[in-house]
Amino acid sequence: MELLVIVLMVVLAILLYRDITLRKEIRDLSSYIDEALKGKLENSNLDESEFSKIKSKLIKFLYAGQVKEIKLRTEKNKTKDLIADISHQTKTPITNLSLYISLLEDEPKEEYIEIIKYELDKLKFLIENLVKSSRLESDIIVLQKNPENLKEVVNEVLIEFKPKLIEKDIKTYLACEDCIFYLDERWLTEAIHNLVDNAIKYSPDGSTINISVYKSYLNYNFEIENECKDLSEETLPKIFERFYRGQNSVSKDGLGLGLFIVREIIEKHGGNIKASLDKNKIKFSVDFPL
Repeated sequence: MELLVIVLMVVLAILLYRDITLRKEIRDLSSYIDEALKGKLENSNLDESEFSKIKSKLIKFLYAGQVKEIKLRTEKNKTKDLIADISHQTKTPITNLSLYISLLEDEPKEEYIEIIKYELDKLKFLIENLVKSSRLESDIIVLQKNPENLKEVVNEVLIEFKPKLIEKDIKTYLACEDCIFYLDERWLTEAIHNLVDNAIKYSPDGSTINISVYKSYLNYNFEIENECKDLSEETLPKIFERFYRGQNSVSKDGLGLGLFIVREIIEKHGGNIKASLDKNKIKFSVDFPL
């Protein structure tokens, strides 16, 4: 009899201990959920118990939810900014179009027609580049990579710009070697085109543009250097931003989308681009991993 009572007391003690432990773990889990909902996802103090396993799964679930929420918020902000940018950038050409169409109705003049054509071309160019930049930024575009020679891409772009180079009496110094790797020829041609166009646009007449294509220990490299004015080290981080135009852009045609598109294309190839200043020269350095 005494033995039975002792056994019952031991069983009750074990049950009481397990009940107290269970209640404590439930309270801890409840407190943990409250903290996790506030964004405090701590994964410390985990062991092999079932509650630790539940905590681990809960961490993964809540973290995935947070990542999704951040992504949605980021996309929402991008869309909001893009709409604001479109509204701002299209306002001037649309206003000019409305003005000169009204003037044309009252007094037909050839110069009004030419201005309307110019504003329409500008608006078309803006929309096309906005579409490109938004497609690149939102990952709608999937690159179609094939083994291509970066040297040949650069040469093809320079042939296209030959008339402009002659017009401004700009010489090009080339130091190019074969660099064959997987790339999307169409989109990388777009990036090189924008970099060469940028160099020609801001180079003074009679100057020289230096272009290099070479293979280093870790990368395939493309560099383009040209003379420029009114640029400072402080402005360099901004030049790849969408619609950024510095002081030296005031008298130049452009929308401030070219270098933004270049950066998006380069990064989609797994590469990097940076700009550096050396006295009155700016150099853009692009590298693609081997």
